[in-house]
Amino acid sequence: MILLMAGVLCAGGTAAYFSDFAAARNTVAVGRNTTEIQEEFPDPTPTPIENNPQYDKTVWVGNVTGGESGFNVDCYIRVSLSYSNDDIGRGVTLQGLDTENWVYDPEDGYYYYRWIVEEGQRTTPLFTGIQIDSGKVDATYQEYLTGFSVNVYEESVQAGSFADYGAAWNYFEADLSDSQGGDGL
Repeated sequence: MILLMAGVLCAGGTAAYFSDFAAARNTVAVGRNTTEIQEEFPDPTPTPIENNPQYDKTVWVGNVTGGESGFNVDCYIRVSLSYSNDDIGRGVTLQGLDTENWVYDPEDGYYYYRWIVEEGQRTTPLFTGIQIDSGKVDATYQEYLTGFSVNVYEESVQAGSFADYGAAWNYFEADLSDSQGGDGL
């Protein structure tokens, strides 16, 4: 009987020990990856295309400070360029192209910024101007090309713990089936 009573008392104490808990609030904030194209592009003076016009246009990308969550994450950035008219695009030469900090990949058409861009910082300018070589624009269309646009598109990916920009973008573009060992979604 004494052994039975000792067993009941020990079990009660053990059950109380395992059921004890304290509440804790675990607050998690989500970082935001918010970037924006920034440029200086003064109103150009219209110049006939046969005069090989040159225009000032400086383009870079900034990692915006703040946001709804209060902070932005460090990121890698890439930029692609397109033109409102393919004929003009064939004749455009980028002036002041920064090939030290930006790497062009002809396979996908993006310029990749080599370095992590921290919150509140921005890339170096990708280029500082454009010039049109009229000799590269089909003469048939020159009289119709009175205006054109240089379209700048940018993307960013969280830098995280990636070793460099190549690793970050390769991971971003990886097929999910490769990383999960299955046939995809």
